[in-house]
Amino acid sequence: MLRRDMNKKRGLIIASSSMLVVGALVGSSVGAQAAGGVDMKVGIVLPLTGQLATYGPPMAKAAALGVTSVNDAMKAAGVAGSCTVAGTEDDQATPATSVEAAKKLVDSNGANALVGPMTSGTTLAAAAAIGIPNSVLIMSPAASSPALTTLGDGDTLFRNYPSDALQAKAVVLAMGKAFGKNALVNVAARNDAFGSALSAVFQTAWKKAGGKIGTSVLYNPNAATFDSDATKIVSGKPAAWFIVDFEETFAKVAPALVRTKKWDQKRTFMTESFNNAGSIKIVGAQYMNGVRGTAAAASGTATAAWKTAFEATVPAASQTFVDPAAYDAAVLECLASIYAKSTKAADLAKGLRAVGGPAGAKISWQHLDQAVKAAAAGTKFSYQGAWSETDFDENGDVGAGTFDVYKVIDGQPVSDPKAQVHYKG
Repeated sequence: MLRRDMNKKRGLIIASSSMLVVGALVGSSVGAQAAGGVDMKVGIVLPLTGQLATYGPPMAKAAALGVTSVNDAMKAAGVAGSCTVAGTEDDQATPATSVEAAKKLVDSNGANALVGPMTSGTTLAAAAAIGIPNSVLIMSPAASSPALTTLGDGDTLFRNYPSDALQAKAVVLAMGKAFGKNALVNVAARNDAFGSALSAVFQTAWKKAGGKIGTSVLYNPNAATFDSDATKIVSGKPAAWFIVDFEETFAKVAPALVRTKKWDQKRTFMTESFNNAGSIKIVGAQYMNGVRGTAAAASGTATAAWKTAFEATVPAASQTFVDPAAYDAAVLECLASIYAKSTKAADLAKGLRAVGGPAGAKISWQHLDQAVKAAAAGTKFSYQGAWSETDFDENGDVGAGTFDVYKVIDGQPVSDPKAQVHYKG
């Protein structure tokens, strides 16, 4: 009974011909088949243990599902070639480990492209050490630093997650509504690629909107204690705080802030790191209840249906908001290889822009059989993912971003649909 239910849900992810009239989506050219296919190997690099381990395991399973879903669709549609998982490696959300993980997948496992890493720091490290010098395409489903946009990566680095250049706007809008556009805000962030970059773009955007910045603190996430940092963070008389951190570090920072007896968590905004009950639990609900924040949100096609289907792989309680992005990243890399008839990074980059839109008919994740046929025929189309549309620009960034505004209530992040905002890139 369980196996039959799982197959039914998996079938929803591969194709559902009853949901759309597929013939109108791709046109008559879809019937053409590629004379020969390529065998694409996708490596997965995500934090399975250590920091952000509440995110990595379900994301890794989502990425693997994306690969197998495309491969199954290829077989069903009679499209030559294959797309398989080269392996999954744990980078523990640390740059040095991400380099070793990426190196193993590429050198030992023969990966042609990578899904992940997850964080900005690990993604930049893997790109610099492995992706760029070895011409291996990398797509991160969660890295948000603006530094990815300006990296001279030779078109080897992509992401299907919006940049913090957009998230900063969402934070400014939300905090302006909560505390007033001219409010004095203290800013604190972990001193790494994610924290320092988002802190900087937020401060610029906040001041541009008329707000004032009090104290700005960058702290070492590997520090033994945070009491001196906490004292600086609460200095002055701020109306609110904006804090950028991950779960394992903030589990140490939050108690230090409480010990100052000057911090008010209800006047604190954070980021997507805590749009996840597992991350809140690690810090402690007593420190997080009342905290608000912004997080990139799925704006894709039938996301709820995807999540229901994904329950056959990961129970709903263990899923994270960004799992669909990992799935889409894997699907896009596979489709790009089919379109390009190649596994070379330069060809895959062209393939991503061909299957990611905006040109051509729209084909959703629910119709991967149609997507693989269109790709094999060399027909451009716009993949409609469970996470979002893509429309990659010249820097490998997506063209837009949707953001939720959440509040932690009884240890759970609760989003307000009325507060959701959408920005064009």
